[in-house]
Amino acid sequence: MNIVLIKVTLMPVVMAVVTLASRKWGHKTGGLIASLPWIAGPILLFFILEQGKAFGLQSVPGILTGVVSLVGFCYSYARLASRFSWLPTLLLSYVVYCLVALALRPIQIGLWTGYGMAMGSILLGLYAWPTPALTTVAVRRLPYDLLLRMVAATLFVLGITELAHRIGPTWSGILTPFPVITSILAVFTHYTQGHSATVLLLRGSLLGFLGYTTFLFLQAFLLPELSIGLSFLLALLVNILMSVVVSKLR
Repeated sequence: MNIVLIKVTLMPVVMAVVTLASRKWGHKTGGLIASLPWIAGPILLFFILEQGKAFGLQSVPGILTGVVSLVGFCYSYARLASRFSWLPTLLLSYVVYCLVALALRPIQIGLWTGYGMAMGSILLGLYAWPTPALTTVAVRRLPYDLLLRMVAATLFVLGITELAHRIGPTWSGILTPFPVITSILAVFTHYTQGHSATVLLLRGSLLGFLGYTTFLFLQAFLLPELSIGLSFLLALLVNILMSVVVSKLR
């Protein structure tokens, strides 16, 4: 199984789970669930199984720096959502994501530095996070909403993968951790429920990134000592515990 197949297989399922969770428990919870290592975890596992633990561990700092780019995307979308419709907001947020990724790409970053940068950017983003408006917005109903999201997720992955193959290694590296799930959730929420709901959703994602980042960070310490399965299980439990704790934050 290759990385593309992992993404194409998991992405629609994750999209369905997160969408249903948002409807049942609210946008913040949906964002938290979306930020679990649904994709990064299996990809890291694939690296380890194919290339060995050492290769997988070497990839962790790079994945951690990708979190900073994701934070940039979430923050810019939350800030711009009240001013623009979904399309210009999305495109401008993609520009921010790419600029941050390009700025960080040439820098050789170690594990602790990468973890510090990722956690620092998350906390800074939460500190400066916009307050959602209290106005009531009429909810738009899309026919086959859930199916549309799942199809969009699959097509998005295929499109990004094909684009990465055509534009060279630098941009390929930038597009690998592209915020596919976050993008689709933000756009559909923005279009159907307005910017305030989108701000809540993305704040939930940002809170969830605290556990997601720690999940990746812990692999550097667990994998050398434990089996792959146990390492991932323990780190995932810590991830979930952190998500439960931060879900209590207002």
